[in-house]
This record gives sequence, structure tokens and C-alpha cells, in this order.
Amino acid sequence: MSVVDPEFDFPFDQMTPLPPVDPLQELQTATRQVFVEYATGDHARTSAAILRVLQLLHGLPILGVDEVERLAMGRAVEAVLSVFCQPDYLVPEEYGYPLLIFNVLIANIMEGCLLTTTDSHILLVRGQSQMVFKSLLLYSARNNCELDISGLFVLNPDLTSRWLYQTWKVVFSGNCSEKVTANLSRFLSFMDHRLLPASDMQELYFGCTYPGFPEERRAKELINHSIQKYVSVSVKSRPNPRKVAVFSEYWSRGHSVHRTLGKYIEALRPHFHVTLLHCLRDVADLDTSMFDATQWIPFDGAALDLSALTDHEFSAVIFPDVGMTLPSIMMVNQRIAPVQMMMTGHPVSTFGSQVDYFISGQKVDVPMLARQNYSERLVLLPGYGAVHELPSYRPQGRTKTSSEILLNCSWYGQKIHWRCLQTVNEALRQCSQRVKLRIFAGNAPILHKGYPAFLNEISRQMTSCWVELAPHLPYDEYMGLMEEGDFAIDVFPYAGSNTVADNLHLRKPTLVREGYRWFNRIGPAMLRSAGLEDWIATSDGEYQRKLIRLVNDPDYVQEYRIRLQQADLETLVFHSEGAPEFAQFVKNVVSDNRFYPGDEPIIL
Repeated sequence: MSVVDPEFDFPFDQMTPLPPVDPLQELQTATRQVFVEYATGDHARTSAAILRVLQLLHGLPILGVDEVERLAMGRAVEAVLSVFCQPDYLVPEEYGYPLLIFNVLIANIMEGCLLTTTDSHILLVRGQSQMVFKSLLLYSARNNCELDISGLFVLNPDLTSRWLYQTWKVVFSGNCSEKVTANLSRFLSFMDHRLLPASDMQELYFGCTYPGFPEERRAKELINHSIQKYVSVSVKSRPNPRKVAVFSEYWSRGHSVHRTLGKYIEALRPHFHVTLLHCLRDVADLDTSMFDATQWIPFDGAALDLSALTDHEFSAVIFPDVGMTLPSIMMVNQRIAPVQMMMTGHPVSTFGSQVDYFISGQKVDVPMLARQNYSERLVLLPGYGAVHELPSYRPQGRTKTSSEILLNCSWYGQKIHWRCLQTVNEALRQCSQRVKLRIFAGNAPILHKGYPAFLNEISRQMTSCWVELAPHLPYDEYMGLMEEGDFAIDVFPYAGSNTVADNLHLRKPTLVREGYRWFNRIGPAMLRSAGLEDWIATSDGEYQRKLIRLVNDPDYVQEYRIRLQQADLETLVFHSEGAPEFAQFVKNVVSDNRFYPGDEPIIL
């Protein structure tokens, strides 16, 4: 049964004090200015005032947890929309896209703070001269009404494409809602060849994997096609088999990409001159210790300037984390080098880019599913397709201070799927012990002011346990809290990799749900290596049954804790298996791209 916190009226233990509400005064002043400008009849100044309110809302240093914050945020959006929906208010063209960017922020605040949607506002703008634009700005996956998206693609493909990329931001706080994911699936079903490239394409490209849609492949194919058709760039090269490049914006110590792929890149150094390519981050923020050179590629937010690569000598370009940034998506849709390969930093196929190979591991991926899961040719190294660094955290012996069963849930926001929540809640309903879920959701639900809606949905669904939501924390604080847990349960369908490694390092047995793709097979693979086969479920029902037993039988859990304490995980899990073979594979394909004939998976 949920325990309601009397101060916040939510079944959560707030782990950090609320920030002061002083910024709300500036928001109120800016909101009043919208009406002042509207009264003058100056549409440009009115639009600027509306934009100012939305920008202030976006930047407010508050989560929207207590009632004062919620009401202030909700009233500001309601006030802005009351002007925006007026038939005599026309949005000047130069303000169209800047306002559209706040599509999800508006939807999140309406649902999270006012417990409603913009359905009534969409009705208000019907028949207006700017009905299409206004309707799209108001419409998101949080709505109950339906717009004819396929018709809008025919009518205005540019605007509809831009809207689709923006509205996909809702996945960071909305994947926990069945309604939201159903609407997102419907949106994808309307996509066709009219889709155009635009800023923030990465929101859809990155986010469409998390809800577990079959439409993911087609969505990526259409984005790739649009880039190749409209943003294609010719790059001349003079390939040198001794020179390769790595393109990454996240090559910094502590980041999940670096933690799992560092050993592979390190293995290249004895054989190649390796250059780090980057666009968005300053080189000072990146770990350049594994590289012989660095090269910055200018990016203006919409297009890459690849002139810096003219006559380059790279025989191969390696992409550790495709999809996590817009430049990475644009880069893989160009033929930069004779050989292009991607890795498991973001472990999903591009489904139709210019990448030749996907680097994975024999203990994780299934060769017979290669064509289903990848458009690239699958390369199976010994091991996992990831080399997990041994975490730097030294256990402090921390223990929980309360009596209930405490479960570690390292579930980053967009991974928290409603189906997983339903499965866990139903299992805990049948348990005889009191349970608290400590969910490490990170920053994702906070984005675009999604936290109130996220809290509402978690509260609505998780009625059989206490829930404690932990914000994004420094690594040592996060690991310290994890030490207190009795055991861990992984999320699905998009599951964890480094988070499973963190729990194993702390000797916390972890319940996982195995699927058919790398991201929900890496955790089970590590558990098998550690001797925890009994903690692997292959269906939702089995996950539920195992969780019930784990909660009700503490002696059973303790048996596996002891096993983990005695296991040599540095040998079993935290090893460098596959790194030498990766370097040899790169040597082979740059010397002769036909070294491995055919198109079947390459097993090394």
C-alpha cells in the first residue's frame, strides 16, 4: 500500500530539500507582460512575451513538487495559452519554431501541474487562419484527442516533421505512461517519405527505442533517408591503413560510453594512429589520453562543416555512441571512410545509415537474430561487446536504516516503461513483506519540466509499495545509497548495462528480464558469468514470480549474496575479453574490406 507523505501528498520520500520559490516572482511578472503586449495588438511583442514566459519556465530551478510550485507553473501556462488561442493573435513567422520547441514543456506542465491536457485549447483554434501551426504546438502524446498527422504530413511536411522531433521529448518523463507510449506509436505509424531533416532529429532517433515499438526501424530508416537525400556531403579521402578515427562527444572518464568501450579503443593504439573527432564539446572536457590527435568538426546546429576532413587519411571511422547527439546521426549518414563501424555505447542499430559493421559480443547477441536487429553486418567479439571498467567506488559497509525490503532500481527516466511498472506492482501486491523501491531516475524526468507528470504517473501505478525517487547524484553518493539495498531489480524492455555492473560490484544480486536485443541481454550475460542464472527471467510472468520469491524468502537472497561475496568478479565480469580481437578485426578490414566475404555475422 502506498504511504502518503503528508507534506507533498505523494508516496515518495523526498531526498533533497526543495529550492526556494523566489524565481516564481519573475515568472508572474513575465506572465502579466503577455497580457500587456496583447492589449497593444503588437503580435511580435506578444510572441516575444510568450516566448519569455516559456523560457523562464524551462529554466526555473524547481522540480514542481509542492503545490505552490505546481500552481505557479500551471497558471503561467494557462495564461499564455489563453492569449495564444485567441483568433486575432497571429504568430509571426520568425517566432514559429522558437515557440514550437516548447511543445512538450507545455504538455508536461498541463498534465503534471493542472492534471489536464490541451484538448480544449485545440478545439479553440479550429477554423483559425493558423490552425495547423497552433494545433501542432498544442498537441502531444499526452493528449486524449487525435489529430490527423498523416494529413498534416501531406499538407505541411516541414512543419509536421519539426513537430514530430520536438514532441518526442515527452519520452523522458512519459515512457511510464501507457497512453503516452500508445500515442507515440501512433505518431510513428503516420511517418512516410515526406519526413524532412530538421534540428532535434536526435530526439526521435534516440528516443524511439525505449518504448519497444516495432516502428523503431522504419522511423530510423526514414530519418536516415532524409539526411542522405537532403544533407549529403561528399568527403574526399586518401586512406592510410595505419590511420583510423573515433567520433564521440561522450569520451570522458566516468561516462557510460567510456566505461564500457575504453579498453577497445585503447587496444588500437599499438597498431594505428588514432584521431578523436568531436563537434559539440570542448576538447578539454574529453579524455584524449588514448588518442594521437584530435579534430574538431564545426557544427552550426543544423549542418556539419566537413571541410576539415578534406583529404583526410582515415581508413576507418569508429562510432561508439551513435544516436546520442545530432552530429553523430549526421556523420553516420555520410561516407567518411572506406570502413565505418559502430559500437555499443548506444547499443541499437542505425537501421539504414552508411555504417558497415556493428561491434557486439558472442555472450550477448544471437547470430540468427542479426538481420532482425541490425542493418549493419554484425561482428561478434569474444565476450560482451563491452568491457566494463571495475567501478572505482570502494564499499563502505552502509546498511539500510528501515525495516522494509529495499530494492535498488537503477532505472534512468526514459527506460521506466509502464509494462515494467505494472509487472513489478502486481508482484509486490502478492508479497507478504513491505517493500520500498529506491528508483535512481537521474535527470531525464526533470527535462522539459516533466517531473510533476512523472510523479503523478508513478504514484498512480505503484500502489503496492513505497517509492523513493533519487535525483541525479554524484557517483559515490549513488553507490553509497545502492549499498543499502537488499538486492536490485532491472527495468525492461530497455535494460541496464553499467547499472548491472554497479550492483554486481556491490555484491547485490540483480533480477533481470532477458529479451532479444543487446540492451536487454547484456545484464543476463553478466549474471551468467557471475553464476546468477536463477536471477534471469525470460518472460514478464517469470519476472513476477521470481520477484515474489526474492521478497518473501530473504534466506534465498542471502545465499546468493554470499556467492557473490566469494566470486572473483574481476575475472568473471570485469575483464578485457574481446579487446585484442577488436584491434585485429580493424586491422583486417582496413587492409581489405573483403577480408570477411559474405554478409553473415562475423564470429571472431
